[in-house]
Order: sequence, then C-alpha cells, then structure tokens
Amino acid sequence: MKDYMIRLLEYERWANQRVIESLEQVNTPPLRAIQLMGHILSAQQVWLARLTGTTPFVAVWEDIPIVWMQETAERNFRNMKALLEGEPDDGLDRPIAYATTRGEPFTSTLADILTHLSHHAAYHRGQIVQLLRPELQTPPVTDYIVFAR
Repeated sequence: MKDYMIRLLEYERWANQRVIESLEQVNTPPLRAIQLMGHILSAQQVWLARLTGTTPFVAVWEDIPIVWMQETAERNFRNMKALLEGEPDDGLDRPIAYATTRGEPFTSTLADILTHLSHHAAYHRGQIVQLLRPELQTPPVTDYIVFAR
C-alpha cells in the first residue's frame, strides 16, 4: 500500500507540472485558474504541516505567483515523499490528529489524508483545465491512466 501511495504522489507531481506548464503558456491566464493552482499547492503544504506536527507557513488559499509554482510543487512532492518513505509499512493506518482551518479537531489516518489530497487536487485541476481550455490549442491531459501508461 505504501508503494501505491508513493505512486499517487508521483502522479500528483506529473499532473501538477502539466497544469503549471499550461498556466505558463497562456499570456494572461484567468485569475481563478491561478488561484486554484495556488490553492492546490498551499493545501499540500498545510497538510504536510499537519502530518509533521508543525505550524503551516501558508494559508490554504495562498496567492502563489505562477513563476514560483513549479518550484513549490517540486518541494511539496519531495517533502511528502520523504515523509511517506520514512513511515513503517503499517504507518498508513497511523491516526493523525489535526485541526481544520476553523479550528475543529479531527483524527484521520495517513492513508485517508493522502487519498484526500489526491482527490482534492484532481478536482481543482479539472476546474483549472476548464478555465484554460479556451486559451490553449491543446489543454493538458491529467488523467491518472495517461500517467500510468
């Protein structure tokens, strides 16, 4: 299961890169598309802080300039992968206590959090692609199966 979660992280990296490259290609990308990609990246950082018991240094709706997105995405990938690789094989069932941005306390397993992050990013990447579609001759394809091929 741990190898599968690492594979999902690798997919996230690939899909995020494709969307960020598309944002970079458009002369004036829609503001909402930039905000959504910033949200994906900052949410990853917030969750990483929750997983490591540290204080997040960004908000979940952080404004991230397009020129910083590739570097931010790569750093998020490296940090999350290192965390996951450091987990014992049964670590995915480890309960993680955290508080939402509203301060509500919850406990979820590491596996559930990583699955949430993957689904959350895919949802928002779909929104970004819809916003970019009129601006690009060939919008990015970010389907998992395309990555897996």
